[in-house]
Amino acid sequence: RPPPPRWRPLRGAAAMDFDDLDGEIESRLQAGEEVTGYVVENHQPRPGDTLPLMGRTSRLPSVHMLPEAVRRKVPPLNGEPAVQRSPVLRLLCVHGVADSYSQDWHALEQEAPPDVEVAMHEFPGHGHREKEPICGGLDELVDDCFEAFKEAMDTGTFALLGHSIGCLIVTKVAKRARAELGVEPVMVFMVERGACQFPLFTEEGYKRLHEDPLPLMAVYQPSVVAFYRSAGPVGQRTLDMWQKGWFCENETLQPGYHTFKCPVKAIFAEHMVRAEHKFEDLDPMVRAQVSEGCKFFNQKREDGTCFVGHFPYATYEEWVDWTEFRDTFKVIECKGCDHMTIKADSKFKAYIFETLRGVIKLWSAGA
Repeated sequence: RPPPPRWRPLRGAAAMDFDDLDGEIESRLQAGEEVTGYVVENHQPRPGDTLPLMGRTSRLPSVHMLPEAVRRKVPPLNGEPAVQRSPVLRLLCVHGVADSYSQDWHALEQEAPPDVEVAMHEFPGHGHREKEPICGGLDELVDDCFEAFKEAMDTGTFALLGHSIGCLIVTKVAKRARAELGVEPVMVFMVERGACQFPLFTEEGYKRLHEDPLPLMAVYQPSVVAFYRSAGPVGQRTLDMWQKGWFCENETLQPGYHTFKCPVKAIFAEHMVRAEHKFEDLDPMVRAQVSEGCKFFNQKREDGTCFVGHFPYATYEEWVDWTEFRDTFKVIECKGCDHMTIKADSKFKAYIFETLRGVIKLWSAGA
């Protein structure tokens, strides 16, 4: 009589399908989950090594995709020589609601030092992608942005910069990059948004944004309503960009969702945060706007103080909970600018590039 087998399948048990297992791992990674025992090998060189210039696509535009009138204002068409770059660090940027690469963001790319290369993800339906449908959800934007940045993150040392809704996007992209690519940014700039756990609107405001956006826009962005009423299809598209962009910016993520393994700097525009007043000190027009707007935004406090900016200062301080580098966390004020003009501000750009040059110097020193 032969001895019993040392192994035999259980009755009714299905054989292991490794394709199914791989598919499950891949779906979990795409959701930003860290899978125990799963090690990702990336293709990054050593920090400080010279990187090839990034490939540009419709998602990651170059100056050649700018409108001709804008292109004539930048090198070499403006008569100045183009900067010859030998980058060791990439700065990957994400713009905010109803914004685009051509609205001053391209200047950040032009003015970067030769050892830094800047690129920006342009949203579908915005800028030179205007013929594409506008994304209606945050995860759609994250998927598009991840595809834009994927090769650049996988093959080179990089920093991230998010403006407004871009702060939410770079957080979700970084989580996914860790899980799928095994890469981390070396620095993160969160510009003009409080930490991810804070919504932009009250519950009533978010409901109104969906059901009847014009009265809400009339309080918060009256110029958009005026343009909508005067510009036909272009005005409608502009209203759609703001409405759908705000759907996304109102989304929240809680501390612990993702913790950056690098320093984080939170940057705000003076006119959007230094905007607290006593209700009785406001002029009649602003007082009327606040009275109506406090239904939609958290503008009026119990002590009678009114906040008429974007996100209050305390929400910027809360970014400290999103980084392992708590001791180096800073909140930076950019004087003399607002939500939209900060990107063109010379002090803002100088701070970004000085900070990145500091990182590069540490590599040179062997730190």
